[in-house]
Amino acid sequence: MRFADLRAAAMAAVACCCLAGCGHTRSDDPDRAVTAESRLRVAAASEESGNREMAGSMYAEAAAAAPASSEIQLRAAEGLARAGKLEAAADILVRRLRDSPRDVDLLGALGGVQILAGKPEQAVATLSSVLAARPDDVRSLVNKAVALDMLRRPNEAQPLYRRALVLAPGDATISNDLALSLMLSGHLDEARQTLAPFRGASGMPDRMAVNLAILDAAGGRADLSAPVLLGRVGAADSAALMDAIRQAPVAARP
Repeated sequence: MRFADLRAAAMAAVACCCLAGCGHTRSDDPDRAVTAESRLRVAAASEESGNREMAGSMYAEAAAAAPASSEIQLRAAEGLARAGKLEAAADILVRRLRDSPRDVDLLGALGGVQILAGKPEQAVATLSSVLAARPDDVRSLVNKAVALDMLRRPNEAQPLYRRALVLAPGDATISNDLALSLMLSGHLDEARQTLAPFRGASGMPDRMAVNLAILDAAGGRADLSAPVLLGRVGAADSAALMDAIRQAPVAARP
């Protein structure tokens, strides 16, 4: 058995022991009853071990155990979303928002789930409510920008990315998202300039390195792109990406 498999099995065993008390907890002892918080811990352990089904089940049980706690509902919903249970995550957040309709943390999480579920129109509306109450919320700025890009509205998305970068200067993820938006809207030079400061940086995310290499290739700098793309992107995929970039509409400059 591989080490990763052994570790996963061990984590699952720990999770089961936490839930069942390893045989020492009496089911009729209310003081040792499993609480919502302990269910969240079990869910987190299961998630770390790679057991998404158990994690999803435990996150759902945690939410059911503390329906009046916005914090528990939020953590459970975020866990369910990570486990791929998007509908269940959205349901939890919507139910809690009925009692706390102005809770911006719940709304922000719901907006993120709506993006993952492929519902960008709903996400834009939800995240607009968050930003009306908390205009400097970086996560919601970026998520709304992503939703707008999904709706093919990059001219509205890009100012939000830039605002987020003012609040979180040098953030690699936000810079990468902005570069993608610029690339797909035809601003190839600006996209390349956005990523260029990260060139050669230690710990540069792989997807950012690939995006920069693609932009280098589109700009005729095969000497910079080839070492990065070689072994990461097949020749056919690379050619298709180049064609897609070249065919992107050239955005009008202000």
